[in-house]
Amino acid sequence: MRCPFCSHVEDKVVDSRMAKEGEAIRRRRECLGCKRRFTTYERVEEMLPMIIKKDGRRESFDRAKVLAGLKKACEKRPISMATLEAVADRIEKRIQERGEAEVPCRVV
Repeated sequence: MRCPFCSHVEDKVVDSRMAKEGEAIRRRRECLGCKRRFTTYERVEEMLPMIIKKDGRRESFDRAKVLAGLKKACEKRPISMATLEAVADRIEKRIQERGEAEVPCRVV
């Protein structure tokens, strides 16, 4: 893992624990170069369906895009980032539960 502060490639894991109801692992790391600490999250990457856009194009589901849309929609509202992350998690989970290879964008 590359240090976000000094770009050094060696680090050590200081603490590791389950996060997000067991769906992710949170790791505290310490850079061996600059000695600063940073946090990483590891999640299982699951196969998500293709999203069919209104014009017929197909693109991969992108959780970051969903989260960016939620941020934009709620930017002037007192909604925490944790709440937005939880909503994005629910959207992703429901799309996976559909079990379809392709999903129309209006479903998202």
